[in-house]
Amino acid sequence: MFKSFHGWRIVASSGFINMFSVGIPFYAYSVFFIHLQNEFNAGRFLISSTLSIMIISGGVFAPICGQLVDKFSLKNILTIGTLIFGTGLIMLGFSQSYYQFVIIFGSIVALGMTLFGNLTTAKLISNWFKNKIGSAIGYAALGISLSGVFIPPITVLLISQYGWRTTYIIFGVFIILFFVPFCRYFIVNKPSDINQSIDNEKLGEKIDSNLSDRVMNILDIIKVPTFWVLIFIFSLQFCANLGVYSHIFPYTTDLGFDVNKAGLAVSVGALGAAFGKIVFGKLIDLVSARKTLSTSIIIQGLGIILVSFFSSYYLLLVAIFIMSLGLGGTVPLMNILFSKTFSPTNFGKALGIAVPFMVPIQVVGAPLSGWLYDINGNYDLAFYLNTAVCFLAFLFVFILKIPDDKQS
Repeated sequence: MFKSFHGWRIVASSGFINMFSVGIPFYAYSVFFIHLQNEFNAGRFLISSTLSIMIISGGVFAPICGQLVDKFSLKNILTIGTLIFGTGLIMLGFSQSYYQFVIIFGSIVALGMTLFGNLTTAKLISNWFKNKIGSAIGYAALGISLSGVFIPPITVLLISQYGWRTTYIIFGVFIILFFVPFCRYFIVNKPSDINQSIDNEKLGEKIDSNLSDRVMNILDIIKVPTFWVLIFIFSLQFCANLGVYSHIFPYTTDLGFDVNKAGLAVSVGALGAAFGKIVFGKLIDLVSARKTLSTSIIIQGLGIILVSFFSSYYLLLVAIFIMSLGLGGTVPLMNILFSKTFSPTNFGKALGIAVPFMVPIQVVGAPLSGWLYDINGNYDLAFYLNTAVCFLAFLFVFILKIPDDKQS
Protein backbone atom coordinates (compact mmCIF):
# COMPACT_ATOMS: atom_id res chain seq x y z
CA MET A 1 0.00 0.00 0.00
CA PHE A 2 2.83 2.40 0.81
CA LYS A 3 4.94 1.62 -2.32
CA SER A 4 6.53 4.65 -4.00
CA PHE A 5 3.33 6.70 -4.20
CA HIS A 6 3.82 9.62 -1.83
CA GLY A 7 0.07 9.95 -1.29
CA TRP A 8 0.09 7.20 1.34
CA ARG A 9 2.92 8.99 3.16
CA ILE A 10 0.70 12.06 3.12
CA VAL A 11 -2.08 9.97 4.69
CA ALA A 12 0.27 8.67 7.41
CA SER A 13 1.65 12.17 8.07
CA SER A 14 -1.86 13.63 8.24
CA GLY A 15 -2.89 10.93 10.70
CA PHE A 16 0.11 11.71 12.90
CA ILE A 17 -0.69 15.44 12.82
CA ASN A 18 -4.36 14.73 13.66
CA MET A 19 -3.24 12.63 16.63
CA PHE A 20 -1.80 15.66 18.39
CA SER A 21 -3.84 18.55 16.97
CA VAL A 22 -7.06 16.93 18.20
CA GLY A 23 -5.71 14.66 20.93
CA ILE A 24 -4.25 17.33 23.19
CA PRO A 25 -7.15 19.83 23.15
CA PHE A 26 -9.90 17.18 23.34
CA TYR A 27 -8.78 13.77 24.62
CA ALA A 28 -6.24 15.13 27.09
CA TYR A 29 -8.73 17.72 28.31
CA SER A 30 -10.89 15.01 29.86
CA VAL A 31 -7.88 14.15 32.07
CA PHE A 32 -7.15 17.82 32.86
CA PHE A 33 -10.87 18.28 33.69
CA ILE A 34 -10.79 17.42 37.41
CA HIS A 35 -7.47 19.21 37.98
CA LEU A 36 -8.81 22.40 36.39
CA GLN A 37 -12.00 22.08 38.44
CA ASN A 38 -9.97 21.88 41.64
CA GLU A 39 -7.47 24.57 40.62
CA PHE A 40 -10.08 27.15 39.67
CA ASN A 41 -12.77 26.03 42.14
CA ALA A 42 -15.33 25.74 39.34
CA GLY A 43 -18.33 23.50 38.61
CA ARG A 44 -18.49 21.00 35.78
CA PHE A 45 -20.68 23.30 33.70
CA LEU A 46 -17.97 25.98 33.72
CA ILE A 47 -15.07 23.63 33.03
CA SER A 48 -16.89 21.79 30.23
CA SER A 49 -17.89 25.16 28.73
CA THR A 50 -14.21 25.77 27.99
CA LEU A 51 -14.33 23.19 25.21
CA SER A 52 -17.41 24.86 23.77
CA ILE A 53 -15.70 28.23 23.80
CA MET A 54 -12.76 26.77 21.88
CA ILE A 55 -15.14 25.21 19.34
CA ILE A 56 -16.95 28.54 18.90
CA SER A 57 -13.61 30.24 18.28
CA GLY A 58 -12.68 27.50 15.84
CA GLY A 59 -15.94 28.18 14.05
CA VAL A 60 -14.95 31.84 13.69
CA PHE A 61 -11.49 30.92 12.37
CA ALA A 62 -12.65 28.09 10.07
CA PRO A 63 -13.98 30.18 7.12
CA ILE A 64 -10.72 32.13 7.01
CA CYS A 65 -8.65 28.96 7.23
CA GLY A 66 -10.88 27.33 4.61
CA GLN A 67 -10.04 30.14 2.20
CA LEU A 68 -6.34 29.87 3.05
CA VAL A 69 -6.06 26.12 2.44
CA ASP A 70 -7.66 26.48 -1.01
CA LYS A 71 -5.22 29.24 -2.02
CA PHE A 72 -1.86 28.83 -0.27
CA SER A 73 0.81 26.23 0.45
CA LEU A 74 -0.52 23.63 2.87
CA LYS A 75 3.02 22.94 4.07
CA ASN A 76 3.37 26.58 5.13
CA ILE A 77 -0.08 26.68 6.73
CA LEU A 78 0.67 23.55 8.79
CA THR A 79 4.03 24.99 9.89
CA ILE A 80 2.49 28.29 11.01
CA GLY A 81 -0.31 26.39 12.74
CA THR A 82 2.25 24.28 14.59
CA LEU A 83 3.98 27.37 15.99
CA ILE A 84 0.72 28.99 17.10
CA PHE A 85 -0.67 25.78 18.58
CA GLY A 86 2.49 24.95 20.53
CA THR A 87 2.80 28.51 21.84
CA GLY A 88 -0.81 28.44 23.05
CA LEU A 89 -0.26 25.19 24.96
CA ILE A 90 2.81 26.64 26.68
CA MET A 91 0.83 29.73 27.67
CA LEU A 92 -1.89 27.56 29.25
CA GLY A 93 0.69 26.33 31.73
CA PHE A 94 1.25 29.91 32.91
CA SER A 95 -2.41 30.95 33.20
CA GLN A 96 -3.18 32.32 36.67
CA SER A 97 -6.98 32.30 36.56
CA TYR A 98 -9.82 30.44 34.88
CA TYR A 99 -10.52 33.44 32.65
CA GLN A 100 -6.91 33.63 31.49
CA PHE A 101 -7.05 29.92 30.73
CA VAL A 102 -10.28 30.30 28.73
CA ILE A 103 -8.97 33.27 26.72
CA ILE A 104 -5.79 31.42 25.74
CA PHE A 105 -7.63 28.15 25.05
CA GLY A 106 -10.32 29.87 23.01
CA SER A 107 -8.03 32.09 20.94
CA ILE A 108 -4.42 31.00 20.46
CA VAL A 109 -4.95 27.26 20.94
CA ALA A 110 -8.13 27.31 18.83
CA LEU A 111 -6.46 29.18 15.97
CA GLY A 112 -3.44 26.90 16.04
CA MET A 113 -5.61 23.78 16.12
CA THR A 114 -7.66 25.02 13.15
CA LEU A 115 -4.56 25.64 11.02
CA PHE A 116 -2.67 22.58 12.28
CA GLY A 117 -5.56 20.15 12.11
CA ASN A 118 -8.29 18.31 10.27
CA LEU A 119 -9.36 21.12 7.92
CA THR A 120 -5.85 21.41 6.48
CA THR A 121 -4.99 17.70 6.46
CA ALA A 122 -8.33 16.76 4.84
CA LYS A 123 -7.71 19.31 2.09
CA LEU A 124 -4.20 17.92 1.67
CA ILE A 125 -5.52 14.38 1.23
CA SER A 126 -8.17 15.54 -1.26
CA ASN A 127 -5.30 16.89 -3.38
CA TRP A 128 -3.83 13.39 -3.59
CA PHE A 129 -6.91 11.13 -3.84
CA LYS A 130 -10.26 10.96 -5.65
CA ASN A 131 -11.38 7.37 -6.25
CA LYS A 132 -9.70 6.19 -3.03
CA ILE A 133 -10.53 9.22 -0.92
CA GLY A 134 -12.82 7.29 1.45
CA SER A 135 -10.10 4.89 2.51
CA ALA A 136 -7.45 7.62 2.57
CA ILE A 137 -9.42 9.97 4.83
CA GLY A 138 -10.49 7.04 7.00
CA TYR A 139 -6.87 6.01 7.57
CA ALA A 140 -5.78 9.60 8.29
CA ALA A 141 -8.64 10.08 10.76
CA LEU A 142 -7.28 7.08 12.67
CA GLY A 143 -4.78 9.50 14.15
CA ILE A 144 -7.60 11.28 15.99
CA SER A 145 -8.72 8.06 17.65
CA LEU A 146 -5.24 6.73 18.33
CA SER A 147 -4.56 9.96 20.18
CA GLY A 148 -7.32 8.91 22.55
CA VAL A 149 -5.51 5.62 23.13
CA PHE A 150 -2.11 7.15 23.87
CA ILE A 151 -2.63 10.78 24.93
CA PRO A 152 -4.84 10.22 28.05
CA PRO A 153 -2.51 7.72 29.80
CA ILE A 154 0.51 9.88 28.92
CA THR A 155 -1.34 12.89 30.33
CA VAL A 156 -2.22 11.00 33.51
CA LEU A 157 1.44 10.04 33.95
CA LEU A 158 2.78 13.55 33.27
CA ILE A 159 0.28 15.24 35.59
CA SER A 160 1.05 12.75 38.39
CA GLN A 161 4.76 13.53 38.04
CA TYR A 162 4.85 17.23 37.17
CA GLY A 163 1.36 18.72 37.64
CA TRP A 164 -1.11 19.98 35.04
CA ARG A 165 0.70 23.25 34.30
CA THR A 166 4.05 21.68 33.45
CA THR A 167 2.24 19.02 31.40
CA TYR A 168 0.79 21.67 29.10
CA ILE A 169 4.22 23.27 28.77
CA ILE A 170 5.79 19.88 27.87
CA PHE A 171 3.12 19.31 25.22
CA GLY A 172 3.68 22.77 23.72
CA VAL A 173 7.46 22.46 23.54
CA PHE A 174 7.16 19.02 21.94
CA ILE A 175 4.70 20.26 19.30
CA ILE A 176 7.03 23.05 18.19
CA LEU A 177 10.34 21.16 18.30
CA PHE A 178 9.01 18.03 16.60
CA PHE A 179 6.33 19.13 14.13
CA VAL A 180 7.98 22.15 12.52
CA PRO A 181 10.74 20.02 10.94
CA PHE A 182 8.24 17.18 10.41
CA CYS A 183 5.97 19.37 8.28
CA ARG A 184 8.85 20.86 6.32
CA TYR A 185 10.23 17.41 5.46
CA PHE A 186 7.19 15.16 4.89
CA ILE A 187 4.44 17.43 3.54
CA VAL A 188 4.10 17.82 -0.24
CA ASN A 189 1.20 20.01 -1.34
CA LYS A 190 0.07 18.07 -4.42
CA PRO A 191 1.21 15.15 -6.65
CA SER A 192 2.39 17.34 -9.52
CA ASP A 193 4.99 18.93 -7.20
CA ILE A 194 6.97 15.68 -7.35
CA ASN A 195 5.83 14.46 -10.80
CA GLN A 196 3.15 12.08 -9.50
CA SER A 197 -0.60 11.90 -10.17
CA ILE A 198 -3.82 11.68 -8.16
CA ASP A 199 -4.49 8.13 -6.88
CA ASN A 200 -1.14 7.14 -8.42
CA GLU A 201 -2.87 6.68 -11.78
CA LYS A 202 -0.81 6.83 -14.94
CA LEU A 203 -0.43 10.39 -16.14
CA GLY A 204 -3.26 11.18 -18.53
CA GLU A 205 -5.46 8.32 -17.28
CA LYS A 206 -9.02 9.34 -16.44
CA ILE A 207 -10.03 9.52 -12.79
CA ASP A 208 -13.65 8.49 -12.28
CA SER A 209 -15.52 11.51 -11.01
CA ASN A 210 -18.68 13.39 -11.88
CA LEU A 211 -17.62 16.32 -9.75
CA SER A 212 -17.19 19.71 -11.32
CA ASP A 213 -13.92 21.46 -10.61
CA ARG A 214 -15.57 24.83 -11.17
CA VAL A 215 -14.52 27.28 -8.48
CA MET A 216 -17.57 28.11 -6.35
CA ASN A 217 -18.10 31.29 -4.37
CA ILE A 218 -19.81 31.47 -0.98
CA LEU A 219 -23.26 32.08 -2.47
CA ASP A 220 -22.87 29.07 -4.80
CA ILE A 221 -22.02 26.86 -1.83
CA ILE A 222 -24.81 27.94 0.52
CA LYS A 223 -27.41 27.52 -2.25
CA VAL A 224 -26.72 23.77 -2.34
CA PRO A 225 -29.42 22.03 -0.19
CA THR A 226 -27.07 19.17 0.71
CA PHE A 227 -24.76 21.71 2.37
CA TRP A 228 -27.40 22.46 5.01
CA VAL A 229 -28.43 18.84 5.53
CA LEU A 230 -24.79 17.88 6.16
CA ILE A 231 -24.47 20.75 8.64
CA PHE A 232 -27.46 19.55 10.68
CA ILE A 233 -26.41 15.89 10.66
CA PHE A 234 -22.80 16.41 11.70
CA SER A 235 -23.44 19.23 14.17
CA LEU A 236 -25.93 16.97 15.95
CA GLN A 237 -23.46 14.07 15.95
CA PHE A 238 -20.71 16.28 17.33
CA CYS A 239 -23.11 17.64 19.94
CA ALA A 240 -23.89 14.12 21.20
CA ASN A 241 -20.21 13.20 20.99
CA LEU A 242 -19.06 16.12 23.15
CA GLY A 243 -22.05 15.74 25.45
CA VAL A 244 -20.95 12.25 26.45
CA TYR A 245 -17.30 11.70 25.61
CA SER A 246 -15.98 14.86 27.28
CA HIS A 247 -17.53 13.59 30.54
CA ILE A 248 -16.37 9.96 30.35
CA PHE A 249 -13.39 10.51 32.67
CA PRO A 250 -15.33 12.23 35.50
CA TYR A 251 -18.31 9.88 34.94
CA THR A 252 -16.06 6.85 35.45
CA THR A 253 -14.58 8.29 38.64
CA ASP A 254 -18.12 9.06 39.86
CA LEU A 255 -18.85 5.33 39.60
CA GLY A 256 -16.04 4.72 42.11
CA PHE A 257 -13.17 3.80 39.80
CA ASP A 258 -9.71 5.36 40.15
CA VAL A 259 -8.09 7.78 37.69
CA ASN A 260 -6.10 5.01 35.98
CA LYS A 261 -9.28 3.08 35.18
CA ALA A 262 -10.94 6.32 34.09
CA GLY A 263 -8.02 7.01 31.76
CA LEU A 264 -8.32 3.49 30.36
CA ALA A 265 -12.04 4.10 29.72
CA VAL A 266 -11.14 7.16 27.62
CA SER A 267 -8.55 5.09 25.74
CA VAL A 268 -11.02 2.27 25.07
CA GLY A 269 -13.37 4.86 23.60
CA ALA A 270 -10.60 6.10 21.35
CA LEU A 271 -9.84 2.54 20.27
CA GLY A 272 -13.48 2.04 19.32
CA ALA A 273 -13.42 5.29 17.36
CA ALA A 274 -10.27 4.10 15.56
CA PHE A 275 -12.08 0.99 14.38
CA GLY A 276 -15.02 3.16 13.39
CA LYS A 277 -12.85 5.32 11.17
CA ILE A 278 -11.48 2.28 9.33
CA VAL A 279 -14.88 0.59 9.02
CA PHE A 280 -16.84 3.61 7.81
CA GLY A 281 -14.01 4.92 5.63
CA LYS A 282 -14.02 1.57 3.82
CA LEU A 283 -17.80 1.16 3.87
CA ILE A 284 -18.54 4.43 2.10
CA ASP A 285 -16.34 3.27 -0.80
CA LEU A 286 -18.59 0.19 -1.13
CA VAL A 287 -22.18 1.22 -0.34
CA SER A 288 -24.28 4.37 -0.31
CA ALA A 289 -23.46 7.38 1.84
CA ARG A 290 -26.96 7.22 3.35
CA LYS A 291 -26.53 3.64 4.57
CA THR A 292 -23.03 4.29 5.88
CA LEU A 293 -23.99 7.43 7.75
CA SER A 294 -27.21 6.04 9.23
CA THR A 295 -25.36 2.96 10.51
CA SER A 296 -22.78 5.18 12.20
CA ILE A 297 -25.47 7.23 13.96
CA ILE A 298 -27.48 4.19 15.11
CA ILE A 299 -24.42 2.56 16.68
CA GLN A 300 -23.46 5.82 18.41
CA GLY A 301 -26.94 6.26 19.91
CA LEU A 302 -27.13 2.64 21.05
CA GLY A 303 -23.75 2.96 22.73
CA ILE A 304 -24.79 6.07 24.69
CA ILE A 305 -27.83 4.22 26.08
CA LEU A 306 -25.63 1.29 27.12
CA VAL A 307 -23.13 3.63 28.82
CA SER A 308 -25.95 5.03 30.97
CA PHE A 309 -27.14 1.51 31.92
CA PHE A 310 -23.88 -0.21 32.92
CA SER A 311 -22.09 0.40 36.22
CA SER A 312 -19.89 -2.71 36.04
CA TYR A 313 -16.46 -1.54 34.87
CA TYR A 314 -15.93 -4.08 32.10
CA LEU A 315 -19.47 -3.77 30.77
CA LEU A 316 -18.97 -0.01 30.82
CA LEU A 317 -15.85 -0.43 28.68
CA VAL A 318 -17.84 -2.49 26.17
CA ALA A 319 -20.55 0.18 26.04
CA ILE A 320 -17.98 2.95 25.55
CA PHE A 321 -16.37 0.95 22.75
CA ILE A 322 -19.73 0.51 20.96
CA MET A 323 -20.61 4.20 21.33
CA SER A 324 -17.19 5.23 20.04
CA LEU A 325 -17.35 2.80 17.13
CA GLY A 326 -20.33 4.78 15.85
CA LEU A 327 -18.98 8.24 16.53
CA GLY A 328 -15.63 7.23 15.02
CA GLY A 329 -17.19 7.57 11.58
CA THR A 330 -18.16 11.20 12.12
CA VAL A 331 -14.97 13.01 11.06
CA PRO A 332 -14.05 10.85 8.03
CA LEU A 333 -17.65 10.78 6.79
CA MET A 334 -17.93 14.55 7.14
CA ASN A 335 -14.71 15.08 5.16
CA ILE A 336 -15.68 12.55 2.50
CA LEU A 337 -19.23 13.81 2.00
CA PHE A 338 -18.17 17.45 1.74
CA SER A 339 -15.49 16.43 -0.75
CA LYS A 340 -18.00 14.39 -2.78
CA THR A 341 -20.51 17.23 -2.76
CA PHE A 342 -18.19 20.14 -3.60
CA SER A 343 -15.12 18.50 -5.22
CA PRO A 344 -11.56 18.89 -3.92
CA THR A 345 -11.37 22.29 -5.59
CA ASN A 346 -14.00 23.76 -3.26
CA PHE A 347 -13.65 21.36 -0.33
CA GLY A 348 -11.68 23.62 2.02
CA LYS A 349 -13.89 26.62 1.35
CA ALA A 350 -17.14 24.63 1.74
CA LEU A 351 -16.10 22.94 4.99
CA GLY A 352 -14.70 26.21 6.33
CA ILE A 353 -18.03 27.95 5.66
CA ALA A 354 -19.97 25.04 7.19
CA VAL A 355 -18.12 24.99 10.52
CA PRO A 356 -19.53 28.29 11.92
CA PHE A 357 -23.05 27.03 11.18
CA MET A 358 -22.31 23.75 12.99
CA VAL A 359 -20.89 25.44 16.08
CA PRO A 360 -24.13 26.76 17.69
CA ILE A 361 -25.51 23.22 17.87
CA GLN A 362 -22.41 21.17 18.65
CA VAL A 363 -21.17 23.42 21.47
CA VAL A 364 -24.33 22.79 23.49
CA GLY A 365 -23.45 19.16 24.25
CA ALA A 366 -20.60 19.37 26.76
CA PRO A 367 -21.83 22.29 28.93
CA LEU A 368 -25.44 21.04 28.88
CA SER A 369 -24.30 17.66 30.22
CA GLY A 370 -22.22 19.44 32.85
CA TRP A 371 -25.15 21.67 33.85
CA LEU A 372 -27.52 18.69 34.11
CA TYR A 373 -24.96 16.95 36.31
CA ASP A 374 -24.62 20.02 38.54
CA ILE A 375 -28.38 20.21 39.14
CA ASN A 376 -29.15 16.46 39.29
CA GLY A 377 -25.96 15.00 40.73
CA ASN A 378 -25.75 12.41 37.92
CA TYR A 379 -25.51 12.11 34.13
CA ASP A 380 -28.69 10.06 33.50
CA LEU A 381 -30.78 12.82 31.90
CA ALA A 382 -27.76 14.12 29.98
CA PHE A 383 -27.13 10.75 28.37
CA TYR A 384 -30.81 10.28 27.48
CA LEU A 385 -30.90 13.69 25.81
CA ASN A 386 -27.77 12.92 23.80
CA THR A 387 -29.36 9.69 22.61
CA ALA A 388 -32.33 11.75 21.39
CA VAL A 389 -29.91 14.04 19.56
CA CYS A 390 -28.53 11.01 17.68
CA PHE A 391 -32.07 10.01 16.71
CA LEU A 392 -32.70 13.50 15.31
CA ALA A 393 -29.49 13.30 13.24
CA PHE A 394 -30.66 9.92 11.94
CA LEU A 395 -33.91 11.47 10.66
CA PHE A 396 -32.00 14.05 8.58
CA VAL A 397 -30.17 11.25 6.74
CA PHE A 398 -33.41 10.41 4.89
CA ILE A 399 -33.34 13.74 3.02
CA LEU A 400 -29.62 13.60 2.27
CA LYS A 401 -28.63 13.64 -1.42
CA ILE A 402 -25.00 13.08 -2.38
CA PRO A 403 -23.75 13.44 -5.99
CA ASP A 404 -22.86 10.11 -7.59
CA ASP A 405 -23.98 8.20 -4.46
CA LYS A 406 -24.19 4.42 -4.77
CA GLN A 407 -27.65 2.86 -4.77
CA SER A 408 -26.67 -0.40 -3.08
